[in-house]
Amino acid sequence: MKILFKHVLGIALVFSVLQFFIGALSYAQSTNPEISDVDEMLNVMANTFKNKIEDDFSAIAQFDIKDQKDSWHVIVKKGRSVIVGRGPHKQARFYFSATTDTLRLIYQGKMTAMTAAGKAKGSDNAPLNLELAEGLEFTPEIRTQLYTFLYRFFNPSLPERILLGEEYSRVVHGGHVVPLYYHPGFRSAWYLLKKGERLNEPGDTNPYPQAFIFIEGEGFGKIGDQTIRVKAGESYYIPPNSDHVVWTESDKPLVLIWLAWGEGA
Repeated sequence: MKILFKHVLGIALVFSVLQFFIGALSYAQSTNPEISDVDEMLNVMANTFKNKIEDDFSAIAQFDIKDQKDSWHVIVKKGRSVIVGRGPHKQARFYFSATTDTLRLIYQGKMTAMTAAGKAKGSDNAPLNLELAEGLEFTPEIRTQLYTFLYRFFNPSLPERILLGEEYSRVVHGGHVVPLYYHPGFRSAWYLLKKGERLNEPGDTNPYPQAFIFIEGEGFGKIGDQTIRVKAGESYYIPPNSDHVVWTESDKPLVLIWLAWGEGA
């Protein structure tokens, strides 16, 4: 009887351990944002997107996944209807091209869509390439729709979260950048500069007002014709059409928030 009791107890113990590991595995799978299937990632994004848009928002976007040599599309209809379909769509306004790995990084929040799409020049390659439909003009309405897709559809978190840090950035315009929020008439980004890196070059000007807000480190800035020392806790206004170059000679990175506003931003 004692032997039988020990045998039953042993089986129960093994069963309990198995249940624990199965439960832990199920929990890890339910909380792990890693999804390998493009259909699933796009559908999760679409279902979250419904809660972010206005009732009158409508657009069609096509997603070309290069490594799978296949396409998907998302149709957004008025009334917050968001439908994911397989294959190209003839009426798509926006075309996004990326690999499955890039889409997964965006889905996991390790890179924003705007970070993946960032370019210093139109001829540069980016992990996420985007194009407008042929003949479509880049009007304020179209810009708003495109920014809505880039910032809100591609970010399945709610409230929307953007992670800041070198590991979530790409080097564009000479600095490690994470674009924050864009809207017609407003732009913002987080930048990190290491020793030897230079944000912008003399002659890289913009026709709208800007500002640098320094939050970590120290370095130098050239604003217009003046070269100045800059450090954390300072903010500088940049008039339209002015040079705005920033760099550091310190071993500690220089971190700043960039803002731009007004017509053309």
